[in-house]
Amino acid sequence: MILNLFPTFIAMILAVNLFINSGFLPAILEYLRPFLSFLKIPVEILPLAIIRPISGSASLAYLNNIYSTHGPDSFLGLLGSVMQGSTDTTFYVISLYFGSIGIKKIRYSLIAGLFADLIGIIASIIVVNLLFN
Repeated sequence: MILNLFPTFIAMILAVNLFINSGFLPAILEYLRPFLSFLKIPVEILPLAIIRPISGSASLAYLNNIYSTHGPDSFLGLLGSVMQGSTDTTFYVISLYFGSIGIKKIRYSLIAGLFADLIGIIASIIVVNLLFN
């Protein structure tokens, strides 16, 4: 059982590290800054929204960074907390759990999981803006 999970787990760790260390995220943030400021969405929360469906531990590390920079009771801290609780690690769940039992057709599960994450992100932004802003 462990030997079946090991390649999937290693591939997931490699993919997360490549994404985080590639420098792709700051490029996306600078490109989306005018659009997000128009919608009154803080740019600092976007990395959490992007990383959360990929890795739970990486998103917790980024949320800890938000807490240490802005404080846990700040608007960003509250938004990050609600976003962390409203979404799931979709890619992790699909790669590890589906890979462990040999499911190869993941298209509809991936679409449903990412759609649920998107709704969780949007709902957390709306709810925190209504209640705490």
